[in-house]
Amino acid sequence: MTENNTEDSSKPRRTSPAVAIVLVVAALFGGVLLAEIKAHPPQPPVVCGVGAGSQAATPTAGGTITTTHNDAAADYEAALKTGKPVYVLFHSLTCAPCVEISAVADTVMPGYEGKVVFVNAISDDPSAQQLASQFKFQYIPTSFFVTPDGKVADSFTGAMPDSDMKARLDKLIAQ
Repeated sequence: MTENNTEDSSKPRRTSPAVAIVLVVAALFGGVLLAEIKAHPPQPPVVCGVGAGSQAATPTAGGTITTTHNDAAADYEAALKTGKPVYVLFHSLTCAPCVEISAVADTVMPGYEGKVVFVNAISDDPSAQQLASQFKFQYIPTSFFVTPDGKVADSFTGAMPDSDMKARLDKLIAQ
């Protein structure tokens, strides 16, 4: 028995309306998603700068030492040249633990002026991202306590209370 194929292969196939709607919606969603990615490209998971020079250590009007944007990489290099211990804080201005440790640093660091150089590294600043490549970490906020010869003596990820920061800075100074 032979089958009779009566379909004419020269006629175009019709697509059902449901399939056409799904294709249009998918194309629109893909276009919107692509536009959003282009408008807001993903950022590397880290870093900004304040710190080593007298001008860098002074917050801008209305700012604090942890909200002032400077060249973190240059500040770090200048800090190492002072021969003093260095405290580097990698953080953002928006995540809750970052805001918490920033407030602690804003309170504690003025008491260590002249003893420890503070380097502020805000995660969305290109110079901080450049500096981040010199350290090994995955998450922010991350604190690095660096000896005058540039070796990391201690590090901590997350927020910490004033007493812990002071203890770590005191230990750094004593080394």
